[in-house]
Amino acid sequence: MTLPPVVRLVVRNFASNLDPLTVIIRFGQPAITIIVLGTVFTNLIPSTATNGQSYTAFLVPGMVAFQMITGGVVSGNLFWLDRRWAMVEQIFSGPFLRAEYLLGLVLTTLLFALVGVGVMVLVGIPLIGLPALTPLGLGVVLLTVGLGGIFFAGLLIALGTQLRSANAYFTIQSFLQLFVIFLSTVYYPASSAPPALAAIFYANPLTYAANTIRDAFANTLGFGDVQALAVLAGLAALAFGAAIWGFRRMELGPIQ
Repeated sequence: MTLPPVVRLVVRNFASNLDPLTVIIRFGQPAITIIVLGTVFTNLIPSTATNGQSYTAFLVPGMVAFQMITGGVVSGNLFWLDRRWAMVEQIFSGPFLRAEYLLGLVLTTLLFALVGVGVMVLVGIPLIGLPALTPLGLGVVLLTVGLGGIFFAGLLIALGTQLRSANAYFTIQSFLQLFVIFLSTVYYPASSAPPALAAIFYANPLTYAANTIRDAFANTLGFGDVQALAVLAGLAALAFGAAIWGFRRMELGPIQ
């Protein structure tokens, strides 16, 4: 039985990203962050700075939100390397449409992000206990990570369609990744930051995701979280639209 083209592309994408070193880097680093920072900083950061919860309980949902970047980076880098080694031309010369290739990247983003969510929760259980997620809360967590993953994947794919230099692409990608992670509420609350930095925090999509996931873990979802999801949905639509626009105008051929 022949698999549908999109499924074949997803299987191919996973096969190229499941070597042991890649798995350790993608999922091991966030897991180690939870263990190390959660163990060390819990006794250093007072609960008054993290809305009455331990620092570990504050950190784990933030690292769950972080997985939307993991999924986006996987697909963005995969697309760039396909361009770099002329795999895009080979795929398009086969029985695959551009829309199928792009959809395959999106599904790869979502699956990698969701696997990362499971790993982060399993690592966090010994430290914070089993999250008391309701079915609604679980749905909100998955939707938040999915929308965020589509946003970052679309942004990086759109960037990859416009750049023809590996140095330029990976430099910008690394800068964006660090900027988005450290100027968000993944590791610390915005209330403890100076006003200028706090303003940047609240302009960061990862902050919306991290705060919404924390509310889902704490069963305190409210209208603010609905607004956050609406913002993430709008950003995902814009980024994915930019990726489609770039795909339609992308020039095939060798790049550096």
